Order: sequence, then structure tokens, then C-alpha cells
Amino acid sequence: MHCVLSPPMSGPLSTRQVTEGIIPLAPADLKEARWHWFDTYSEVPWEAWEAFPGGSAYLDRRYLKAMSGHGKVQCRLGMIKANNGSWLGGILMQAVQSESRSPADHMDVSIGVRIATAIMHPGGRPFRFRTLVAGQGLGSGEHTFLWREDIPPAQQIQWVEQAFDQCAKHWGIRIWMAKDFGPELDAALAPHWGRRWARATFDPVMEVPLDPTWTSADQWQAALRTKARTKVRSILTRSADLDVERIHETAELERLGPQLIALYDQVYGRASIVMGGLEARDFARLAEELGPDFTVMTYRQEGRLVGFQCGMHHRGSGTIEAYYVGFESEINKERALYQRMLFEFIAWGISLGAVRVVMGRTALEIKSTLGAFPIALSTFVHINFPLAMPFLRWMIRKAPPHPFKPRRAWLAEWCERWQEAGYRIN
Repeated sequence: MHCVLSPPMSGPLSTRQVTEGIIPLAPADLKEARWHWFDTYSEVPWEAWEAFPGGSAYLDRRYLKAMSGHGKVQCRLGMIKANNGSWLGGILMQAVQSESRSPADHMDVSIGVRIATAIMHPGGRPFRFRTLVAGQGLGSGEHTFLWREDIPPAQQIQWVEQAFDQCAKHWGIRIWMAKDFGPELDAALAPHWGRRWARATFDPVMEVPLDPTWTSADQWQAALRTKARTKVRSILTRSADLDVERIHETAELERLGPQLIALYDQVYGRASIVMGGLEARDFARLAEELGPDFTVMTYRQEGRLVGFQCGMHHRGSGTIEAYYVGFESEINKERALYQRMLFEFIAWGISLGAVRVVMGRTALEIKSTLGAFPIALSTFVHINFPLAMPFLRWMIRKAPPHPFKPRRAWLAEWCERWQEAGYRIN
């Protein structure tokens, strides 16, 4: 039953992996290395990109191809090359259409922050802006860059800052975000960011560890405490009369696209800050490129579409990424539909022998009742406007994430197991 479980977090683990056969670097190779930028999928030297250790679903060439030409998120891939011709690393940069919708309503903040956000949202209207993102605007986790295993943290940050300077000039964007960095990666990189950056923490990403030797969801349930198992049975009972279908055909996903987006907007439309967003054709494109590593499940009540979920599987890291969901709020209340979707993500991960399910950074308590642990993530932000950074630093200090105490869902022996694997157990 015991297995080797990689440390928490869904993204690149390049500092823990070894690439064989690489040419040692001289100091001049690092000093004189230069970024090469690719705005078109076909231009990227994919063989070199895929040779870097680590990786994630969001850095998979198939995902990047599916999302090329996206209207709300523009992508550039950068790869840095040494004088000796060796590729040293790569980064995902995005120009994202962002929208702030009174975030103070979603955070425990001071009266000063509430006044400041009210000024930014006169009459409750959204505040729209473009954001330059290193990493993934449509997901949470360590999906920012890939490096050769011998690139030191200080050099990584120097090159990331170069990437921002070059892409900001290319796109003309003044609001920058480098996201997301888990505890281990953040500790290695944090001392090397320049003074122009402000470090921010938001709600943690929730992650369910799995034993890859499990062959059914019953084994996962057996590892939970009685109260958590009762919760799972209640979820399945309340949603038992819904018709659940997994859809693979791209033509059907093309047809359903507008309906799925309408359901998605009912959920995502309530978010405090929206970065990017899905488009109707995304589902078919992702299914075409990712094949069985992408799933869409629909939920119908008496023939009427009332919800959907979609997710991605990254074989290299054994990770399920819960991508996006959509549902009617009343049906969700009656049928525990969202919780049923979380169960299905876990069941899908078990069927594939995955080691983790990354569930995103919303509904923290609900996810913890099913065994999810919080993983703190750090983001580094810069705003290139006069006097903007002092205001931003003040906002960060006065607007911490919601306090959150996870429920204890696992039996004691499994809590010990997950703690040994690196998860924080309250």
C-alpha cells in the first residue's frame, strides 16, 4: 500500500530532477544568454522545450496549442539560449484581460481598503485592465517556467525580470504578476526578487493527495474518517437522480460550447477578480489536442443541462488539474452538485493512478471535507505607474486572505502519511 509520493504542488519540480547529458555552463554562458520569443505555436522548438525537467498540464505543448489564438489570453513562449547554443530554460508569458469586481467583498479588510476599492469601482462597476502574467492566468499553481536543473535561483529571477521588461515593451502593459510559487520554490526564489516587486499571498490552492495504488474510489473513502465518509455518501445520494455523461466527441463539445459557457459564467461571474476566461470553442480544442487527458462531464436533470466540469491530466507529474466548472445555483444547493464534481475529479484521478488532484483556490472548507489540503502560494506584483507601488504594498498589508482552518477528513494513519509526504496537517 505504501508508495512514493512526490511533494505537494502541481508544477515543475526541476530542482528535484536531473537531466543527463547536459553540457556544463561557463560563467559567460549565463551572462550572455539571450531570450528568444515565439508568438506562434509552430515557431517553438518543441523538442528543446520538452527536454526541460518538470512540466505541468498548463505547460504541455498540447494545451498551449489548443489555447493559441485565444481571444482573452494572448500567449508568448520565451526560451533562453546560451552562447554555446544550449537552451537553458523557458517561460510562459501571457497578456490577460482582467476584471476586478469589488474584491473587498470577498476578503477580511479594513475600512480604508473598502473605501479605496469603492473608489476603483464607482457605482459597483467592474474595473478592467490588462495584466502581464508570468505563469497561468486561467489556473493556479507552479506553471511559470522550466529550467535546466543546474540554473541557480538568483539567475532564474534575473532572467524572469528580463522577460517582464521585454514583454511589457512588446505588449505595452504596466501591471505585472509572476505567479504562483509554492512554499519550497518561494523560499528559494524570494530573496532574489528586485525591490520593484511586492510579494502577495491570496487564498491557498487546495490539493487532494492520492495513493496511486488505489484502484477504486472505495479505497479512498476507506482512508477517510467516518464523518467524511458520511459526507461523501450524502453527496452521492443527493445527486443520484442526475444523468451524468462524459463527453469525448469534439463535434458534440463544439455544439455544447455556448451552453457550457453560459453555465460557467454563472459561477465565474461571481468571482472578485477575473483573469481571462473560457471561450465556447475551448472545450472542443482541448479535447482534440489532449485526447483522454482532457475530460468534460455534463449533468442533466430531466434532460436539461444544469452543470458541467472539465479537467486535465498530466502524466509526467501524476496530476489531475480541476480546470473549470459551471452549474445552476439552485440545482447546486438541492443536489450538492459542486461537491459531486469534486468527488468525480478524485474518482477520475484514481482511475488514472494519479498522485494528486489540484482543485483550485475557492470553496476551501468544502474541499477540505473531502481530504484537500491547503498549499500556500506566493505571487510577485509590480505596477509601473507613479505612486502605485506604495498603494499596492499598503493594500497587500491591509487585505490578507480569509482565515481558514481545514476540516480533518483523513484517518490518523493517513494524516501521518500525508504529513511525511510534505503536506501541512493542522
